[in-house]
Amino acid sequence: MFKKALYAMVVLSLLSSVATLAYAKPLQDEEPKGGLFPSYLSIEVSGSDIDKLSQPLPLFAATPIQLKISYWHDIPINLGMMAKILIFGTPVPQQTIHLEIERKPDWATIYFSEPDIIVDVPNKGEKEVKNVTLTISPLREAPSEPTDITIVATCGKLGLVGGAKYRYTISFTPNFIASIAVEAPAKIDISPHQTREVEIKVKNICNRNVMVRAEPIGEAKERWGASVQPSFVEIPVDQTAIFHFSIVGPYDLGWHEEIKTLTIQLEVTPKPELTAEQIEPYKFNVDITVQNVGFYMPVPLLAAIIVIIAIIIAVVAIFFKMGTKRE
Repeated sequence: MFKKALYAMVVLSLLSSVATLAYAKPLQDEEPKGGLFPSYLSIEVSGSDIDKLSQPLPLFAATPIQLKISYWHDIPINLGMMAKILIFGTPVPQQTIHLEIERKPDWATIYFSEPDIIVDVPNKGEKEVKNVTLTISPLREAPSEPTDITIVATCGKLGLVGGAKYRYTISFTPNFIASIAVEAPAKIDISPHQTREVEIKVKNICNRNVMVRAEPIGEAKERWGASVQPSFVEIPVDQTAIFHFSIVGPYDLGWHEEIKTLTIQLEVTPKPELTAEQIEPYKFNVDITVQNVGFYMPVPLLAAIIVIIAIIIAVVAIFFKMGTKRE
């Protein structure tokens, strides 16, 4: 009988305290869940980890993010042993906070170091804080695009204290991986002074839209008058663009069936840029073999042959003239 009376007195005291105090508003994205007194949860990310999330996250690597989980309540009196027993039914009340991920992508491994954490119920005006590590590991197929995931923290009703739910959204971008597939002729047959044009197909198998710039380099540019049209194209993921590669066989191409190798350089840059900083393009070289199917005689050799022929003609003419005089 004494215990019931004491319990009633404590409850009435608590109710009167609630009536005289301003009701604390729930935090943004927090959902109170029943109980005489509301409880609250919050999630915070450290400044250094916010900076980490602002940069592209590496693929095939675990990126740890430190979370600070806070729990508190609105009980308006100090929690002595008797108050704890009356409010929670135990002198050592503990709350279990469950963590989970909403909208977790299937192209990343994301997990908590502790998905269920146990905290002591704090006293009036205090918070109980627990640090938890969130690990994010994007896989190869992860698109290099900003992605939102929502961390959900929940706790159930504990005695006269209600449960709570809190949502916290973070954004991250998997790093860019440069990868293209090129389809080009294995060999081009050409003759001196002949113009040839072939198609070069470039498929974007990166994890982001890319800008591809194509430019002949080395001998292709210096001796073959090579050009590529268009010189640059933005290619969406899994799409293919066609470049037209044009060359003009030089006069001194070489002997019949002589082979040369021409190089086209492809520069790949993610679009839009991943960060405000300038990113060096990823470079790929495409080598194409050209074979001379015409005839070419080097100028010095041609000149020598002409001189020899001229000498032979001159000698024949002299002998012919000498023979005519003898007759």
